[in-house]
Amino acid sequence: MQSTVLERSFLWALLAAVVAGSMTRLGVFSDLLVWPTVIALAVSALAVGKLLLDQGGVKIGTNRHRRFIIGWIIAAIIALLFWSFGEKPVQAALPFLKGGKKFWAAIHEFGFFFVAFFALIAAAVAVTGARASGDARHSAIERVFAVNMTAKLAAVPMVLTALVVFTGGTVWTVVYSFTNSKLLPRAEFVGLAQYERLWETSRWIVSIQNLVLYGFCSLIFSLVVGFILAALLDQKIRFENTFRSILLYPFALSFIVTGLVWQWLLNPDLGIQSVVRGIGWVGFTFDPLNNSEIVIFGVLIAGLWQGSGLVMVLMLSGLRGIDQEIWKATRVDGIPMWKTYLLVVIPMMRPVFITTLVIIASGIVKLYDLVVAQTSGGPGISSEVPAKYVYDYMFQGQNLGQGFAASTMMLLAVLTVVIPWAYLEFGGRKNG
Repeated sequence: MQSTVLERSFLWALLAAVVAGSMTRLGVFSDLLVWPTVIALAVSALAVGKLLLDQGGVKIGTNRHRRFIIGWIIAAIIALLFWSFGEKPVQAALPFLKGGKKFWAAIHEFGFFFVAFFALIAAAVAVTGARASGDARHSAIERVFAVNMTAKLAAVPMVLTALVVFTGGTVWTVVYSFTNSKLLPRAEFVGLAQYERLWETSRWIVSIQNLVLYGFCSLIFSLVVGFILAALLDQKIRFENTFRSILLYPFALSFIVTGLVWQWLLNPDLGIQSVVRGIGWVGFTFDPLNNSEIVIFGVLIAGLWQGSGLVMVLMLSGLRGIDQEIWKATRVDGIPMWKTYLLVVIPMMRPVFITTLVIIASGIVKLYDLVVAQTSGGPGISSEVPAKYVYDYMFQGQNLGQGFAASTMMLLAVLTVVIPWAYLEFGGRKNG
């Protein structure tokens, strides 16, 4: 039991050192995370040392362990060499290194950290070699560092990206939302002042209202239109591949292109209004992009045109997965087709609907380029959305603190929806 606790202490401390050390070297909370990195590495070293003492020293039991240890030691030596090349005395002794001064300086920032990292891993694998050969179970350290090592090494870049870039960047954004950062980040904490200012700004309130209205309508109409199109294509019609390609084609376009196309189509002098009046209906008026009351619906039309094709394809794949015997049974029982879809088919397609909802919701939260291409937030601020608010304050208004506060509120909105859904979807299933 004590050995298991020590192994877990080593793993968690090493993980904390990786995250904190990487963020420190990247300049994120560099002053705050120096000592946590050192402490985490020290805890890792102490845990490995205690394990070695408990095992009575290093006894490498198999060739597999020897190969792993040799590999990690070689990696540590290479990292140490790269780190030493960044030192000024070494560059002075080896003039050819001066040509890559910037490169060696960048490597030098991470070199010592990786030396410690590889050395600790070598010690950890040495501990696994001290296990009794008759023990068929893998230890915690061996499961992490020795089992399926190739696959785990391939996953390291993605894991580091998720931990350092995504998680670290999110934490950094949230922390600096409580500061008075302007053009550049600065650790001048002002409490909730940025959030108070945020919710007192009419532009932010309008952007939230637009996002809620656009999101609600987009969810409903995308699902309805996409499902109806999928149901029609599922009738084994002629030229199905052609119709499917035509309906899916808008999704291949970028939102910028979609926004510009629909800006022309909704232009009263060039688009739909002009064409209808040219036919003879002189009193026809259709100019949503210049009407502050309904401008968001003009944006919604473009969004539905682009996104409904993807929803159609997802729904069609779900419909094609329905057993044909179910359709035959409902026809024999005389059940109307609409009732078959409503009471039998749609409940069976629940995973497809969940996947589709997640994809649509992620697109709604990221809504930015479509608005910029169509209206640039106008008329006035009537078509503003949160993502545009964040961008404008961070890069045009030179107010990072306000932009961070707005992006944090967007994150909270997403978590408010995702956490209950994840609990109901996975927690309820786990609890039976």
